[in-house]
Amino acid sequence: MLALLMQLQVRGQLTARELAQRLEVNERTVQRDVEALVAAGVPVRSVRGPAGGYRLEGGYHTRLTGLGADEATALAFLGLHGVADDLGLTAMLDTVRTKVLASLTGEARQRAQRSAERFHLDPVRWYGRREPTPRLADLAAAVWRDRWIRIGYVRSGTLTERTVEPLGLTLAAGDWYLVALRDGQRRTYRASRIRTVELLDESVHRPAGFVLADTWTQSRQAMETEHALIEVTVRITTAALPRLRRLVAVTGQDRIDLTATGDDVELTIPFEGENWACTALLGLGPAVQVLAPATLRARMAAQTRAASARYES
Repeated sequence: MLALLMQLQVRGQLTARELAQRLEVNERTVQRDVEALVAAGVPVRSVRGPAGGYRLEGGYHTRLTGLGADEATALAFLGLHGVADDLGLTAMLDTVRTKVLASLTGEARQRAQRSAERFHLDPVRWYGRREPTPRLADLAAAVWRDRWIRIGYVRSGTLTERTVEPLGLTLAAGDWYLVALRDGQRRTYRASRIRTVELLDESVHRPAGFVLADTWTQSRQAMETEHALIEVTVRITTAALPRLRRLVAVTGQDRIDLTATGDDVELTIPFEGENWACTALLGLGPAVQVLAPATLRARMAAQTRAASARYES
């Protein structure tokens, strides 16, 4: 009955069928619950006609919306339905969202609903799907329970076994990562490369002052700046600038003006080594011309001639 009451409080007016679907009961159960609420003095009104249903009279409002301990775990994922689904929290998240909205005043609830109607967060990159993570639920269970795990991890095509202390899971650009301690050192593991997970009996000892978000930011910055960079000067069509921005080192992405107009622009940007610069720029085809350094320019020319020769033979 409380769930039915909160649905009416949050959504205004609902038909018996809509209530039955949301509460996963039959319409007869909805009718009995409504009758019980009316008998208890709750002003539920039955509206007849094609646009009818049930609604609360006179702005009736209850604050009997307390979250259970399990439901509280889903609070961090409000607005992130896909993420909650990955972790098996979808049903719980729906309940939490209803309870949170029901606890708000009328004006605050309207603002929250307007915000949800106007802003949406999609953490998955364009033209891509999330990597399969069949062991994600096992990893999440270990994180919740603060238990050591033994994982089978694939790196460079080789399966290795590692025993780690899981500290948290991070979703970055649509892909999941496990942050853990191994031999006292913090490590990051791509969840899609974890083939097996064995839950161990030993409890994780979380470092004092550990904050997952801060640790992830530090790890990401370290990874993005650990490579030796080379500066490359190019002439490139403005239409290819968005693709170029995704290829250069993160420290140089702000040098690329995505609003530039005209045919070509000349700019100098950093790459993570000459090998990557050559591979990345070749992928842009005739849209780009390398001007410097001379060694990369010569390498690009040789690669282009070699590719052309394959089509001439």
